Amino acid sequence: MLLNREYANEIMDREGLDALIAVTPNNVVYLSDYETDFLYDVPWLACAILPRSPDIPPCLITTEIEAVILHEKPTWMPDVRLYYFGIYGGVLKVHTFANTEDWTEEEIAIKNMVKKAEIQNYTGVFETASKAIIDMGLQNSHLGFDDVRFADTLGDTINGAKISDATNLLFEIRMIKTPDEIDILRTAAKKNQKSMEKAISKIKEGATWGDIVTTYETSVAQEGGRVLASFNGAGRKSAGAGRFYKEYPIKEGDQICFDSMMRWQRYMGDCQRTVVLGEPSKKMKEYWNGFKSGIDEVYNMMQPGLSTADLRNKAIETVKKNGCPSFELAFIHGIGLDHIEVPFIAGGTLGDFPIKENMVLNMDFELHEIGWGGMFFEETMLITSNGSERLYSLPRELIML
Repeated sequence: MLLNREYANEIMDREGLDALIAVTPNNVVYLSDYETDFLYDVPWLACAILPRSPDIPPCLITTEIEAVILHEKPTWMPDVRLYYFGIYGGVLKVHTFANTEDWTEEEIAIKNMVKKAEIQNYTGVFETASKAIIDMGLQNSHLGFDDVRFADTLGDTINGAKISDATNLLFEIRMIKTPDEIDILRTAAKKNQKSMEKAISKIKEGATWGDIVTTYETSVAQEGGRVLASFNGAGRKSAGAGRFYKEYPIKEGDQICFDSMMRWQRYMGDCQRTVVLGEPSKKMKEYWNGFKSGIDEVYNMMQPGLSTADLRNKAIETVKKNGCPSFELAFIHGIGLDHIEVPFIAGGTLGDFPIKENMVLNMDFELHEIGWGGMFFEETMLITSNGSERLYSLPRELIML
């Protein structure tokens, strides 16, 4: 189960919430364990309602289009409500059924699911969510929405309710991973590492950064994952976040900087490394000495009880002191369904937070020195009761080819 139900209850009690209502895709996946490609595409396609009371069955709302997928990948939520898309003055009905008596068990289950949708005859997610909230007795309760704009669409249904923005609360809940989430993140890291290693093996003089990116992205697909992004570049083109200069031909002495991000079962793999083709320059060696001192000290410090601000400040101090005086970019973030999971994101501010057991964190070291190039290092750590555990086994060194 993805949802940390015990922690969610604790947060809802702290905030006085009677239910969490999610419509953004990753939060719907998290609360319901239901994942479908449609959630990548259509906004507010599904809605998950998690009541605080154990006496009210949690509810997943999604479209009749997904009846087959829902049968194949069922949710744990006992109350499932399918609705029809309204279209051109009518409704969009997808499933029809053959005139046969030779039904399989699966086909019967799908037929019954669609028949239930026909009886309920809901049109659109707003109507369905409104009816669910009333049926659950939550219309006069304290409701936390991950998108308060959705609350506005429910009209008179929740006129008597207290509405709160639960965006950061859901980030906070999701920061503490369940065993199932940790297993998925372990697998994501292994698949990401394997794809990075394949890309690194293709580095040679005359190969382009685009060749390297294609190797990585092809490998991710072969591993059954999905690419989020393939940053950053080679040589002087390796400085500057998210460069797209793929035509750059790699030459002897160039640094090749990887920021490789992919998804496995919707969870993120995110890792950075710096590779040098041939002998690194004197400056690169000096800079990397500073990087490595910070990497070793800060990653070894990761444990419950510290603040991410403590580690970030320590990283910057250590790297600067040991050979890389221009270093500024050290950033700790949670990782999971989102690439960056940090509470209290508002107005461009990324909040510091206390480190707790079963968080999964990345410490991101980046140098972007325009006119020279970049240096990158990042990997994923599971916070344990008294320390941390690496999810990647790539060497924590400057990789020299």
